[in-house]
Amino acid sequence: MDRHRASDPTSASEPLLLLHGLGGDRHSWRPVLDGLRRNRDVLVAELPGFGASPPLPAAVAPTPPALAAAVAAMLDHEGLERLHVVGVSLGGWTALELALLGRARSVVALAPAGFWSKPLAPASGSARRVGRRLGPLLSPLLRVPPLRVQVLGGILGGLDRIEHRDALALIRGYVGAPDFARVDAAMRANVFDRSRLAELAASLPVHLVWCGRDRLVTPPRTPLPDTVHQHHLPNAGHLPMFDEPEAVVARIRAAVGAAEDGLLTAAVGD
Repeated sequence: MDRHRASDPTSASEPLLLLHGLGGDRHSWRPVLDGLRRNRDVLVAELPGFGASPPLPAAVAPTPPALAAAVAAMLDHEGLERLHVVGVSLGGWTALELALLGRARSVVALAPAGFWSKPLAPASGSARRVGRRLGPLLSPLLRVPPLRVQVLGGILGGLDRIEHRDALALIRGYVGAPDFARVDAAMRANVFDRSRLAELAASLPVHLVWCGRDRLVTPPRTPLPDTVHQHHLPNAGHLPMFDEPEAVVARIRAAVGAAEDGLLTAAVGD
C-alpha cells in the first residue's frame, strides 16, 4: 500500500483510501492523485492479484467481500481503523463491502460494479490475449492518439485526454495481472447485496457516481434508497479519472468534506 502525504503538512484531515478496478493497479489514480492529496494523506492499495499484491490463496474465492477482507487486513497492518474510501468499478464494489465491515467513514464509488440485476456471463478473455501478443509493440502503437482511443475505447468516454504513459500503464496492468481471470469470474458470478445499502447509507455517507459514456456499467433500473447520494458525470467513461480528472477530484473532495463536516457537527452536538 502506497502512502502519499498531504501537500499541506499542517492538514489534519482524515486519510483517503483509493481502490482500483478490475485489471487496474496503483497507476489508475495518477491523474487525480495530486488533487486529492492537497489537504490529506492518500493511501493507494492494490487489490489481491493485481499490481504487486499477491493473489488470495487458491482455496479462497476472490469475491468482492473477500477482497474487502484482504484490504481490511492491509489497514490493520498500517494501524488504520476507519477512513474515507474511494473505489472505481470493482474497487467501488469492494469499497462498499469494506464499509459493511465497519472500516469506512464515507464511501465514494465511481462507476461501481455489482449493481447488475443478475450474475453476468463469463468473459472470453480475448482482449487480454491480444494485449499479451502485442507485447513490445504496445508502446509505439499507443503513441498514436487515434490508436489510443481505439484500443481503450471500451473504458474511456472518447474525450482523448489520456496520455501515452497512462494508456501504457493501464494496458500493461490489465494484461499482466496474475489473478485477473479468477477475480473476473468471481465478480461476474455475483451481485452486490442491495438489501444492505439502506442500512449502510443510514450509518455513513454513501456516494455513487455514474458516468454517461460508460459502456460497462449503468445505473440500476430499480430505485436505490433515498439516503444514497447519486451523481452523474455525463461526459466520462468507465474510468472517469482519465476522462474528467478535475470533475472526479471535485466530486470526491466535496463528498469527503461533507462527511467530515457532518462528523464534526455530530461531535459538537454530543
